[in-house]
Amino acid sequence: MPSKRSVAQSSVRAVIGIVGIAVAGASIIAATWLPLPSFTSATPSKTVSPVPTDQQRVCPGPLLELAADSTNATGSSAFGSVSSVKGSSSGSVTSSPLKAVDDAKAKSYGVPRVLTLAAEAGQTTPPLMAGAQTQTAAEDDLAGLAASGCGEASRSSWLVAGSNDLGQTSLLLLSNPTAVQASVDVSLYGESGQVEAPGARGILVDAGTQRVVPLSGIGPNVKAPVVHVESHGGSVLASLQQSVVRGLDPGGVELASATAAPATHQIIPGMTVSGTAAAAGGSGGSETYSDTAPALRVLVPGDKAATVRVGIVAEKGTVGGGSSATATLQPKTVQEIPLDRLVDGAFTLTIDSNEPVVVAARTSVSADKAADFAWFDASRALRGDALVPVSKGPGAVVHLANPTAKDVSVTFGASGSGASAASGASGKSMTIPANTSIGVPVSEASTYTVTDATGLFASVSYAGSGLSSSFPIEPPGALASPITVYPR
Repeated sequence: MPSKRSVAQSSVRAVIGIVGIAVAGASIIAATWLPLPSFTSATPSKTVSPVPTDQQRVCPGPLLELAADSTNATGSSAFGSVSSVKGSSSGSVTSSPLKAVDDAKAKSYGVPRVLTLAAEAGQTTPPLMAGAQTQTAAEDDLAGLAASGCGEASRSSWLVAGSNDLGQTSLLLLSNPTAVQASVDVSLYGESGQVEAPGARGILVDAGTQRVVPLSGIGPNVKAPVVHVESHGGSVLASLQQSVVRGLDPGGVELASATAAPATHQIIPGMTVSGTAAAAGGSGGSETYSDTAPALRVLVPGDKAATVRVGIVAEKGTVGGGSSATATLQPKTVQEIPLDRLVDGAFTLTIDSNEPVVVAARTSVSADKAADFAWFDASRALRGDALVPVSKGPGAVVHLANPTAKDVSVTFGASGSGASAASGASGKSMTIPANTSIGVPVSEASTYTVTDATGLFASVSYAGSGLSSSFPIEPPGALASPITVYPR
Protein backbone atom coordinates (compact mmCIF):
# COMPACT_ATOMS: atom_id res chain seq x y z
CA MET A 1 0.00 0.00 0.00
CA PRO A 2 1.55 3.35 -1.15
CA SER A 3 2.77 5.58 1.52
CA LYS A 4 1.39 9.02 2.09
CA ARG A 5 4.65 10.50 0.78
CA SER A 6 4.47 8.77 -2.60
CA VAL A 7 0.80 9.74 -3.00
CA ALA A 8 1.66 13.36 -2.31
CA GLN A 9 4.53 13.32 -4.86
CA SER A 10 2.26 11.81 -7.54
CA SER A 11 -0.40 14.43 -6.84
CA VAL A 12 2.13 17.24 -7.15
CA ARG A 13 3.41 15.86 -10.47
CA ALA A 14 -0.16 15.57 -11.80
CA VAL A 15 -0.93 19.13 -10.82
CA ILE A 16 2.28 20.38 -12.47
CA GLY A 17 1.40 18.47 -15.67
CA ILE A 18 -2.10 19.92 -15.74
CA VAL A 19 -0.70 23.41 -15.22
CA GLY A 20 1.82 22.86 -18.05
CA ILE A 21 -0.89 21.72 -20.44
CA ALA A 22 -2.98 24.75 -19.51
CA VAL A 23 -0.03 27.08 -20.13
CA ALA A 24 0.67 25.49 -23.53
CA GLY A 25 -3.00 25.78 -24.52
CA ALA A 26 -3.08 29.39 -23.44
CA SER A 27 0.06 30.06 -25.52
CA ILE A 28 -1.53 28.52 -28.63
CA ILE A 29 -4.71 30.53 -28.14
CA ALA A 30 -2.69 33.71 -27.65
CA ALA A 31 -0.67 33.03 -30.82
CA THR A 32 -3.90 32.58 -32.74
CA TRP A 33 -5.71 35.66 -31.52
CA LEU A 34 -3.00 38.14 -30.67
CA PRO A 35 -1.25 40.11 -33.49
CA LEU A 36 2.34 39.04 -34.11
CA PRO A 37 5.09 41.33 -35.39
CA SER A 38 5.56 41.04 -39.21
CA PHE A 39 8.61 41.75 -41.37
CA THR A 40 8.38 42.37 -45.20
CA SER A 41 11.00 43.21 -47.80
CA ALA A 42 10.11 44.57 -51.26
CA THR A 43 11.86 42.93 -54.22
CA PRO A 44 14.30 45.49 -55.64
CA SER A 45 13.38 46.48 -59.18
CA LYS A 46 13.73 49.33 -61.67
CA THR A 47 11.58 50.33 -64.64
CA VAL A 48 13.69 51.05 -67.72
CA SER A 49 12.25 53.04 -70.62
CA PRO A 50 13.99 52.45 -73.97
CA VAL A 51 15.71 55.45 -75.52
CA PRO A 52 13.90 56.50 -78.76
CA THR A 53 15.89 55.55 -81.86
CA ASP A 54 15.89 56.89 -85.38
CA GLN A 55 13.16 55.60 -87.70
CA GLN A 56 14.21 54.07 -91.02
CA ARG A 57 12.50 53.15 -94.28
CA VAL A 58 14.19 51.50 -97.27
CA CYS A 59 13.41 52.30 -100.92
CA PRO A 60 14.45 49.36 -103.18
CA GLY A 61 15.90 51.54 -105.94
CA PRO A 62 15.72 51.49 -109.76
CA LEU A 63 14.54 48.58 -111.90
CA LEU A 64 17.18 46.11 -113.01
CA GLU A 65 17.80 44.30 -116.26
CA LEU A 66 19.36 40.83 -116.08
CA ALA A 67 22.22 39.89 -118.42
CA ALA A 68 22.28 43.30 -120.12
CA ASP A 69 26.05 42.94 -120.35
CA SER A 70 26.96 40.11 -122.74
CA THR A 71 30.13 39.46 -120.75
CA ASN A 72 28.16 38.77 -117.55
CA ALA A 73 25.17 36.46 -118.10
CA THR A 74 24.09 36.56 -114.44
CA GLY A 75 24.76 40.23 -113.75
CA SER A 76 22.12 42.91 -113.30
CA SER A 77 22.11 46.51 -114.49
CA ALA A 78 19.90 49.48 -113.71
CA PHE A 79 18.53 51.23 -116.79
CA GLY A 80 16.59 54.21 -115.45
CA SER A 81 15.98 56.44 -112.47
CA VAL A 82 13.07 56.44 -110.05
CA SER A 83 10.70 59.24 -109.06
CA SER A 84 10.36 59.36 -105.30
CA VAL A 85 8.58 61.16 -102.50
CA LYS A 86 9.22 61.27 -98.77
CA GLY A 87 7.75 63.08 -95.80
CA SER A 88 6.96 63.09 -92.10
CA SER A 89 4.47 64.60 -89.70
CA SER A 90 7.30 66.27 -87.77
CA GLY A 91 11.00 66.72 -88.38
CA SER A 92 13.09 66.36 -91.52
CA VAL A 93 13.60 63.06 -93.37
CA THR A 94 17.12 62.50 -94.69
CA SER A 95 18.13 60.14 -97.48
CA SER A 96 21.34 58.10 -97.73
CA PRO A 97 22.47 55.52 -100.32
CA LEU A 98 22.93 51.79 -100.02
CA LYS A 99 25.73 50.18 -101.99
CA ALA A 100 24.25 48.18 -104.89
CA VAL A 101 27.02 45.59 -105.13
CA ASP A 102 25.32 43.58 -107.90
CA ASP A 103 24.33 46.53 -110.08
CA ALA A 104 26.83 47.23 -112.85
CA LYS A 105 25.33 50.68 -113.58
CA ALA A 106 24.61 51.91 -110.07
CA LYS A 107 26.66 55.07 -110.61
CA SER A 108 24.60 56.04 -113.65
CA TYR A 109 21.03 55.54 -112.51
CA GLY A 110 21.03 55.66 -108.72
CA VAL A 111 20.89 53.13 -105.93
CA PRO A 112 18.54 51.98 -103.16
CA ARG A 113 18.02 54.64 -100.50
CA VAL A 114 17.58 54.64 -96.73
CA LEU A 115 15.20 57.26 -95.36
CA THR A 116 15.93 58.31 -91.77
CA LEU A 117 13.95 60.41 -89.31
CA ALA A 118 16.02 61.32 -86.28
CA ALA A 119 14.55 60.71 -82.83
CA GLU A 120 14.07 63.71 -80.60
CA ALA A 121 14.95 63.81 -76.90
CA GLY A 122 11.98 63.15 -74.63
CA GLN A 123 9.85 61.93 -77.49
CA THR A 124 7.14 59.56 -76.30
CA THR A 125 5.07 59.28 -79.49
CA PRO A 126 7.16 59.02 -82.64
CA PRO A 127 6.12 61.16 -85.63
CA LEU A 128 4.86 59.51 -88.79
CA MET A 129 7.18 59.05 -91.76
CA ALA A 130 6.74 57.49 -95.20
CA GLY A 131 8.26 57.28 -98.66
CA ALA A 132 7.52 55.75 -102.05
CA GLN A 133 9.03 55.40 -105.52
CA THR A 134 7.80 54.85 -109.07
CA GLN A 135 9.50 54.11 -112.37
CA THR A 136 8.13 53.76 -115.88
CA ALA A 137 10.22 51.46 -118.08
CA ALA A 138 10.21 51.67 -121.88
CA GLU A 139 12.96 49.28 -122.97
CA ASP A 140 12.68 46.94 -125.97
CA ASP A 141 12.34 43.91 -123.70
CA LEU A 142 11.24 45.47 -120.41
CA ALA A 143 8.39 47.96 -120.18
CA GLY A 144 5.68 48.96 -117.72
CA LEU A 145 5.11 50.80 -114.46
CA ALA A 146 6.59 49.68 -111.14
CA ALA A 147 5.64 51.38 -107.87
CA SER A 148 6.81 50.52 -104.37
CA GLY A 149 6.45 51.90 -100.90
CA CYS A 150 9.61 52.40 -98.86
CA GLY A 151 9.32 49.78 -96.11
CA GLU A 152 10.84 48.82 -92.79
CA ALA A 153 13.55 46.18 -92.73
CA SER A 154 12.40 42.91 -91.16
CA ARG A 155 13.64 39.54 -89.95
CA SER A 156 10.83 37.69 -91.78
CA SER A 157 9.09 38.58 -95.05
CA TRP A 158 6.68 36.78 -97.39
CA LEU A 159 6.70 37.64 -101.10
CA VAL A 160 3.72 36.34 -103.07
CA ALA A 161 4.66 37.27 -106.62
CA GLY A 162 6.94 36.39 -109.51
CA SER A 163 7.32 33.57 -112.01
CA ASN A 164 10.12 31.59 -113.64
CA ASP A 165 7.93 30.45 -116.54
CA LEU A 166 9.00 30.96 -120.16
CA GLY A 167 9.55 34.65 -120.90
CA GLN A 168 9.43 35.70 -117.25
CA THR A 169 12.24 36.94 -115.02
CA SER A 170 12.08 37.34 -111.23
CA LEU A 171 14.77 39.00 -109.14
CA LEU A 172 14.87 38.91 -105.35
CA LEU A 173 16.20 42.20 -103.92
CA LEU A 174 17.70 42.07 -100.41
CA SER A 175 18.49 45.49 -98.90
CA ASN A 176 20.30 45.69 -95.54
CA PRO A 177 20.13 49.20 -94.00
CA THR A 178 21.57 48.11 -90.64
CA ALA A 179 25.14 48.29 -89.37
CA VAL A 180 25.31 44.48 -89.02
CA GLN A 181 25.84 41.85 -91.72
CA ALA A 182 22.73 39.79 -92.46
CA SER A 183 22.64 36.06 -93.18
CA VAL A 184 19.51 35.35 -95.22
CA ASP A 185 17.70 32.04 -95.70
CA VAL A 186 15.27 31.84 -98.63
CA SER A 187 12.48 29.24 -98.69
CA LEU A 188 10.71 28.79 -102.03
CA TYR A 189 7.28 27.24 -102.56
CA GLY A 190 5.70 26.45 -105.92
CA GLU A 191 2.76 24.75 -107.55
CA SER A 192 4.40 21.35 -106.90
CA GLY A 193 5.32 21.99 -103.27
CA GLN A 194 8.34 23.31 -101.43
CA VAL A 195 11.51 23.56 -103.51
CA GLU A 196 14.73 22.14 -102.08
CA ALA A 197 17.52 24.61 -102.84
CA PRO A 198 20.67 24.28 -100.68
CA GLY A 199 22.16 27.40 -102.26
CA ALA A 200 19.33 29.50 -100.85
CA ARG A 201 20.62 29.25 -97.28
CA GLY A 202 23.10 31.63 -95.68
CA ILE A 203 23.10 34.36 -98.36
CA LEU A 204 25.31 37.11 -96.94
CA VAL A 205 24.16 40.72 -97.26
CA ASP A 206 26.76 43.10 -95.88
CA ALA A 207 25.75 46.11 -93.80
CA GLY A 208 24.63 49.02 -95.95
CA THR A 209 24.32 47.01 -99.17
CA GLN A 210 21.76 45.46 -101.52
CA ARG A 211 22.12 41.99 -103.05
CA VAL A 212 20.26 40.72 -106.12
CA VAL A 213 19.35 37.02 -106.29
CA PRO A 214 17.79 35.65 -109.53
CA LEU A 215 14.89 33.44 -108.48
CA SER A 216 15.63 31.07 -111.37
CA GLY A 217 18.81 30.04 -109.56
CA ILE A 218 16.72 28.82 -106.61
CA GLY A 219 13.71 27.29 -108.34
CA PRO A 220 13.94 26.97 -112.15
CA ASN A 221 10.63 26.63 -114.02
CA VAL A 222 8.46 27.46 -110.98
CA LYS A 223 5.44 29.19 -112.48
CA ALA A 224 3.78 30.44 -109.28
CA PRO A 225 6.39 31.03 -106.55
CA VAL A 226 5.94 32.20 -102.98
CA VAL A 227 9.15 33.27 -101.24
CA HIS A 228 9.84 33.35 -97.50
CA VAL A 229 12.86 35.46 -96.52
CA GLU A 230 14.34 35.00 -93.03
CA SER A 231 17.24 37.15 -91.86
CA HIS A 232 19.72 36.53 -89.06
CA GLY A 233 21.95 39.32 -87.76
CA GLY A 234 20.89 42.47 -89.59
CA SER A 235 17.33 42.94 -90.82
CA VAL A 236 16.59 43.31 -94.54
CA LEU A 237 13.92 44.75 -96.80
CA ALA A 238 12.89 42.05 -99.27
CA SER A 239 11.35 43.02 -102.63
CA LEU A 240 10.71 41.06 -105.80
CA GLN A 241 11.01 42.44 -109.33
CA GLN A 242 9.07 40.51 -111.97
CA SER A 243 9.14 41.23 -115.70
CA VAL A 244 7.41 39.51 -118.63
CA VAL A 245 8.20 39.16 -122.32
CA ARG A 246 5.43 37.71 -124.50
CA GLY A 247 6.93 36.57 -127.77
CA LEU A 248 8.99 39.61 -128.81
CA ASP A 249 6.98 42.21 -126.89
CA PRO A 250 7.40 43.25 -123.25
CA GLY A 251 4.38 42.29 -121.14
CA GLY A 252 4.96 44.44 -118.07
CA VAL A 253 7.07 44.83 -114.95
CA GLU A 254 6.28 45.04 -111.23
CA LEU A 255 8.22 45.61 -108.03
CA ALA A 256 6.30 43.62 -105.41
CA SER A 257 6.44 44.40 -101.69
CA ALA A 258 6.14 41.91 -98.85
CA THR A 259 2.60 40.77 -98.12
CA ALA A 260 1.06 40.32 -94.67
CA ALA A 261 2.38 37.46 -92.50
CA PRO A 262 0.47 34.13 -92.42
CA ALA A 263 -2.98 34.52 -90.85
CA THR A 264 -6.46 33.02 -91.04
CA HIS A 265 -7.97 36.39 -91.99
CA GLN A 266 -6.43 38.57 -94.72
CA ILE A 267 -7.54 41.82 -96.39
CA ILE A 268 -6.41 43.04 -99.84
CA PRO A 269 -7.63 46.62 -100.39
CA GLY A 270 -7.84 48.33 -103.77
CA MET A 271 -7.43 45.48 -106.25
CA THR A 272 -7.95 47.29 -109.55
CA VAL A 273 -9.29 45.52 -112.63
CA SER A 274 -9.11 47.40 -115.95
CA GLY A 275 -9.47 46.35 -119.57
CA THR A 276 -10.30 42.75 -118.70
CA ALA A 277 -11.54 41.95 -122.20
CA ALA A 278 -8.33 43.20 -123.82
CA ALA A 279 -6.12 41.42 -121.29
CA ALA A 280 -7.97 38.13 -121.66
CA GLY A 281 -7.84 38.46 -125.41
CA GLY A 282 -4.07 38.75 -125.28
CA SER A 283 -3.82 35.13 -124.22
CA GLY A 284 -4.92 33.86 -127.59
CA GLY A 285 -6.28 30.80 -125.84
CA SER A 286 -2.76 29.68 -124.96
CA GLU A 287 -1.93 28.26 -121.53
CA THR A 288 1.40 30.11 -121.73
CA TYR A 289 -0.36 33.43 -121.17
CA SER A 290 -2.95 32.32 -118.63
CA ASP A 291 -1.42 34.76 -116.12
CA THR A 292 -3.19 37.68 -117.83
CA ALA A 293 -6.50 36.87 -116.12
CA PRO A 294 -7.12 38.18 -112.58
CA ALA A 295 -6.22 35.61 -109.93
CA LEU A 296 -5.50 35.20 -106.23
CA ARG A 297 -2.27 33.38 -105.36
CA VAL A 298 -2.47 31.51 -102.03
CA LEU A 299 -0.10 29.37 -99.94
CA VAL A 300 -0.75 27.38 -96.78
CA PRO A 301 2.75 27.34 -95.19
CA GLY A 302 1.72 24.94 -92.42
CA ASP A 303 1.30 21.16 -92.46
CA LYS A 304 -2.51 20.93 -92.76
CA ALA A 305 -4.86 21.38 -95.68
CA ALA A 306 -7.09 24.45 -95.58
CA THR A 307 -10.46 25.55 -96.87
CA VAL A 308 -10.28 29.13 -98.11
CA ARG A 309 -13.18 31.46 -98.84
CA VAL A 310 -12.63 34.64 -100.82
CA GLY A 311 -15.13 37.49 -100.49
CA ILE A 312 -15.04 40.22 -103.16
CA VAL A 313 -16.78 43.58 -102.74
CA ALA A 314 -16.63 46.48 -105.19
CA GLU A 315 -15.61 49.90 -103.94
CA LYS A 316 -18.33 52.48 -103.54
CA GLY A 317 -18.77 54.34 -106.80
CA THR A 318 -17.18 51.70 -109.05
CA VAL A 319 -18.88 49.28 -111.39
CA GLY A 320 -19.25 45.60 -110.54
CA GLY A 321 -20.81 43.87 -107.59
CA GLY A 322 -19.73 41.45 -104.92
CA SER A 323 -18.94 37.78 -105.42
CA SER A 324 -17.08 34.99 -103.68
CA ALA A 325 -14.98 31.90 -104.35
CA THR A 326 -14.07 28.84 -102.29
CA ALA A 327 -11.12 26.46 -102.64
CA THR A 328 -9.46 23.61 -100.74
CA LEU A 329 -5.67 23.99 -100.58
CA GLN A 330 -2.98 21.44 -99.86
CA PRO A 331 -0.19 22.44 -97.43
CA LYS A 332 3.06 23.97 -98.76
CA THR A 333 1.63 24.02 -102.30
CA VAL A 334 0.90 27.27 -104.13
CA GLN A 335 -2.46 27.55 -105.85
CA GLU A 336 -4.06 30.33 -107.88
CA ILE A 337 -7.80 30.94 -107.56
CA PRO A 338 -9.24 32.49 -110.76
CA LEU A 339 -11.06 35.82 -110.41
CA ASP A 340 -11.84 36.07 -114.10
CA ARG A 341 -15.57 36.82 -113.66
CA LEU A 342 -14.86 40.33 -112.41
CA VAL A 343 -15.67 43.38 -114.52
CA ASP A 344 -13.66 46.59 -114.53
CA GLY A 345 -13.53 48.35 -111.18
CA ALA A 346 -11.76 48.43 -107.81
CA PHE A 347 -12.40 45.73 -105.22
CA THR A 348 -11.60 44.72 -101.66
CA LEU A 349 -10.78 41.04 -101.16
CA THR A 350 -11.41 39.32 -97.82
CA ILE A 351 -9.77 35.92 -97.40
CA ASP A 352 -10.83 33.62 -94.55
CA SER A 353 -9.24 30.24 -93.90
CA ASN A 354 -9.21 27.60 -91.17
CA GLU A 355 -5.38 27.55 -91.44
CA PRO A 356 -2.96 30.50 -91.74
CA VAL A 357 -2.31 31.55 -95.34
CA VAL A 358 -0.32 34.15 -97.29
CA VAL A 359 -2.00 35.78 -100.28
CA ALA A 360 -1.68 38.34 -103.08
CA ALA A 361 -3.80 39.14 -106.13
CA ARG A 362 -2.67 39.82 -109.70
CA THR A 363 -4.36 41.73 -112.51
CA SER A 364 -3.25 42.72 -116.01
CA VAL A 365 -3.97 45.61 -118.37
CA SER A 366 -3.56 45.95 -122.11
CA ALA A 367 -3.90 48.90 -124.49
CA ASP A 368 -2.77 49.08 -128.12
CA LYS A 369 0.71 47.57 -128.08
CA ALA A 370 1.36 48.23 -124.36
CA ALA A 371 0.70 45.71 -121.59
CA ASP A 372 1.39 45.62 -117.89
CA PHE A 373 0.37 43.84 -114.68
CA ALA A 374 0.23 44.55 -110.95
CA TRP A 375 0.41 42.61 -107.70
CA PHE A 376 -1.91 43.62 -104.85
CA ASP A 377 -0.67 42.54 -101.41
CA ALA A 378 -2.53 41.88 -98.19
CA SER A 379 -1.85 44.56 -95.58
CA ARG A 380 -2.24 45.12 -91.85
CA ALA A 381 -4.80 47.32 -90.13
CA LEU A 382 -3.78 50.94 -89.59
CA ARG A 383 -3.46 52.44 -86.11
CA GLY A 384 -4.29 56.06 -85.30
CA ASP A 385 -3.22 58.51 -87.99
CA ALA A 386 -1.54 57.29 -91.18
CA LEU A 387 0.84 58.91 -93.65
CA VAL A 388 0.30 57.78 -97.26
CA PRO A 389 3.12 58.44 -99.79
CA VAL A 390 2.10 58.89 -103.44
CA SER A 391 4.96 59.18 -105.90
CA LYS A 392 4.59 60.44 -109.47
CA GLY A 393 2.49 58.16 -111.66
CA PRO A 394 -0.67 57.99 -113.78
CA GLY A 395 -4.12 57.67 -112.23
CA ALA A 396 -3.02 57.48 -108.60
CA VAL A 397 -5.75 56.43 -106.16
CA VAL A 398 -5.59 55.93 -102.39
CA HIS A 399 -7.85 53.05 -101.38
CA LEU A 400 -9.35 52.91 -97.86
CA ALA A 401 -11.19 49.73 -96.81
CA ASN A 402 -13.31 49.48 -93.67
CA PRO A 403 -14.00 45.79 -92.86
CA THR A 404 -15.37 46.60 -89.41
CA ALA A 405 -19.02 46.66 -88.30
CA LYS A 406 -18.94 50.41 -87.57
CA ASP A 407 -18.65 53.47 -89.79
CA VAL A 408 -15.25 55.18 -89.64
CA SER A 409 -14.87 58.95 -90.11
CA VAL A 410 -11.49 60.28 -91.27
CA THR A 411 -9.95 63.47 -92.56
CA PHE A 412 -7.90 63.17 -95.73
CA GLY A 413 -5.48 65.86 -96.87
CA ALA A 414 -2.05 66.56 -98.30
CA SER A 415 0.80 66.95 -95.86
CA GLY A 416 3.68 67.56 -98.27
CA SER A 417 4.84 71.06 -99.09
CA GLY A 418 3.46 72.54 -102.31
CA ALA A 419 0.86 69.82 -102.86
CA SER A 420 -2.69 70.63 -103.87
CA ALA A 421 -3.81 67.30 -102.43
CA ALA A 422 -6.63 65.03 -103.45
CA SER A 423 -9.11 65.83 -106.15
CA GLY A 424 -12.13 67.12 -104.29
CA ALA A 425 -10.95 65.69 -100.97
CA SER A 426 -8.20 67.99 -99.71
CA GLY A 427 -8.41 68.29 -95.94
CA LYS A 428 -12.00 67.12 -96.01
CA SER A 429 -13.80 64.80 -93.65
CA MET A 430 -15.30 61.65 -95.10
CA THR A 431 -17.12 58.65 -93.68
CA ILE A 432 -16.32 55.10 -94.78
CA PRO A 433 -19.40 52.98 -94.01
CA ALA A 434 -19.04 49.60 -92.32
CA ASN A 435 -17.91 46.79 -94.63
CA THR A 436 -17.30 49.28 -97.44
CA SER A 437 -14.30 50.71 -99.29
CA ILE A 438 -13.67 53.99 -101.08
CA GLY A 439 -11.08 55.24 -103.55
CA VAL A 440 -9.67 58.76 -103.30
CA PRO A 441 -8.02 60.01 -106.53
CA VAL A 442 -4.92 62.15 -105.95
CA SER A 443 -3.48 64.49 -108.55
CA GLU A 444 0.02 65.28 -107.33
CA ALA A 445 3.00 63.48 -105.87
CA SER A 446 3.05 64.12 -102.14
CA THR A 447 2.45 62.53 -98.77
CA TYR A 448 -1.16 62.50 -97.57
CA THR A 449 -2.45 62.29 -94.01
CA VAL A 450 -5.41 60.14 -92.99
CA THR A 451 -6.48 60.97 -89.43
CA ASP A 452 -8.22 58.52 -87.07
CA ALA A 453 -7.64 55.61 -89.46
CA THR A 454 -7.63 52.86 -86.81
CA GLY A 455 -9.06 49.63 -88.20
CA LEU A 456 -8.79 50.67 -91.86
CA PHE A 457 -6.73 48.93 -94.54
CA ALA A 458 -5.08 51.02 -97.25
CA SER A 459 -3.18 50.82 -100.52
CA VAL A 460 -2.10 53.02 -103.43
CA SER A 461 -2.77 52.04 -107.04
CA TYR A 462 -1.78 53.50 -110.40
CA ALA A 463 -3.55 53.00 -113.72
CA GLY A 464 -2.74 54.40 -117.15
CA SER A 465 -2.90 53.34 -120.77
CA GLY A 466 -1.26 49.92 -120.63
CA LEU A 467 0.23 50.74 -117.22
CA SER A 468 -0.61 49.39 -113.76
CA SER A 469 1.00 49.06 -110.33
CA SER A 470 0.19 49.07 -106.61
CA PHE A 471 1.66 48.88 -103.12
CA PRO A 472 0.13 48.46 -99.62
CA ILE A 473 0.19 51.03 -96.83
CA GLU A 474 1.52 49.47 -93.63
CA PRO A 475 1.34 50.79 -90.06
CA PRO A 476 4.72 51.48 -88.45
CA GLY A 477 6.28 48.63 -86.51
CA ALA A 478 5.58 48.35 -82.80
CA LEU A 479 7.96 50.31 -80.58
CA ALA A 480 9.73 48.90 -77.54
CA SER A 481 7.77 49.29 -74.28
CA PRO A 482 9.16 50.08 -70.81
CA ILE A 483 10.32 46.95 -68.94
CA THR A 484 10.86 46.17 -65.24
CA VAL A 485 14.30 44.81 -64.34
CA TYR A 486 14.79 42.56 -61.25
CA PRO A 487 18.44 42.06 -60.15
CA ARG A 488 19.42 38.52 -59.10
